[in-house]
Amino acid sequence: MKLIQWSYAKRYQIKAIFDKFPDMILIFRTVGSYYFVFTTVGTVSHSYPSRKDYVEMELLINEQLQTLPAYIQRKSEVEMSWVESWLSEKGLSITQLKVLPYKE
Repeated sequence: MKLIQWSYAKRYQIKAIFDKFPDMILIFRTVGSYYFVFTTVGTVSHSYPSRKDYVEMELLINEQLQTLPAYIQRKSEVEMSWVESWLSEKGLSITQLKVLPYKE
């Protein structure tokens, strides 16, 4: 999945469009020092995003806005396998991002 376009919106929000779901506009909000999906606008013609898709979108937007370490530090154990596979595709590791390891 790729981030096609993003822009700032009102009240510290970010609007973004991704190539896998081009008919949806995702609105991200900040919590502390990272962004998460707050709501979506638009319709999905072929399929709805899964939780894994949302995590990947959050990873992409936080990478773009340089808040990825704070985002990864707060992830739950269930989602860490998705985060680690995404990082390995990018050629990064958790230690490179100076993130505390999650509990095993």
